[in-house]
Amino acid sequence: MAEISYLEKIHKKFGWTDFPFSIDLIPQVFAGKEKILNPIMEQLAIGRIVYIEGNYGSGKSQILKYMQIKLRDDPNYSNRYIPILIQEPLTTDVLIHAFQRKFGIETKIVLVGDLLEEIELQLKGKTVILLIDEAQEMAIQERDTPDIIEEKNKTLQWIRVLSDFRGCRIFLTGLTNFGKKLNEMFRPLEDRVTLKFFLKPFDYETMVELIRQRITFFSEDKDKDNILVPFSKDAFMAVFQKSGGYPRAILRICQDAVVDMLNKGRESIDAENILGPGVKPKEIALAPTLADAKAMESEDLVREMKSFKDQIIVDTSTMAYMDQQVLTFMATREEVTPQDVAAGCNITPGTASNILRKVKEMGLVFRKKQGRTFSYALYSAYRREFTHA
Repeated sequence: MAEISYLEKIHKKFGWTDFPFSIDLIPQVFAGKEKILNPIMEQLAIGRIVYIEGNYGSGKSQILKYMQIKLRDDPNYSNRYIPILIQEPLTTDVLIHAFQRKFGIETKIVLVGDLLEEIELQLKGKTVILLIDEAQEMAIQERDTPDIIEEKNKTLQWIRVLSDFRGCRIFLTGLTNFGKKLNEMFRPLEDRVTLKFFLKPFDYETMVELIRQRITFFSEDKDKDNILVPFSKDAFMAVFQKSGGYPRAILRICQDAVVDMLNKGRESIDAENILGPGVKPKEIALAPTLADAKAMESEDLVREMKSFKDQIIVDTSTMAYMDQQVLTFMATREEVTPQDVAAGCNITPGTASNILRKVKEMGLVFRKKQGRTFSYALYSAYRREFTHA
């Protein structure tokens, strides 16, 4: 069995009890904890509605899962708070079902007032912490029917009423700018938002700390000096550049590198194992400078880098939904082909080519020749926080 063989190998080589880089939540592991969690957890006592925004893979869902486990299992919190985590697209029916399941409510709930009466009797001084993931799904989309739009507006009204209830705090996570869209749909929400928190990609030091924490958690000897073996320093730089600092991408790249090392019988992981043979980390930068482009001897890239300096920065929040999806797909990848985008975004190759051509003309991406086709890469100004550029 291949999986057992892998586990035996990593245990023998490094003393790991399991693979450190799965995307499963590990509550004890949270790199950048103080910067990220402290201001969010403060809102448990003083907040009403909290917006947590970020791009795909930036750790939004992990924050909510961490909060759920912390509030449920830590005696310092569990005697004061009742967490309810909702991960499916939110509707009033989903809200009702979540509260009914948590509080054992059997009566039929039609109005939000009915719900408040039911839970108020059971709170006994505690506060409900409503943790809502994928909140961007509550915003109106071009494809929405009148019935769906009506339901979304109704759901936001319920959120407003719940936020006014003393026994409830609401934390919503979603893609960048979801809060702006919800506020535009339903103005009363804006006055009730007590914190807007934007999740930025990790810096280099925080990325290394994430890898260190993950390896330490699964190591039998947690105090050994060379805990970061088998990664070299250049490998860390390569992971940082390839991932863009996004936690999910960091874990995926590290996991792939470990599996590749085991398959090929190596003892360590270097930059070229992540970026490719003979490629140094500085040659695959998230933000290619003109010097980088010249070093790569790519005349097309040099020309496009020069032209980009004269481009007007685009407000990508006004772009079409699918265009933003394509940019998001590109944000954690070095470069993509139209075929990659088509497969990753579930669109036709023709649509992918048209979108890539359009965002190139807007100055968001650069293009270079790759065999008989072209590959595209997102400029760093948009790779990290492209919707805020």
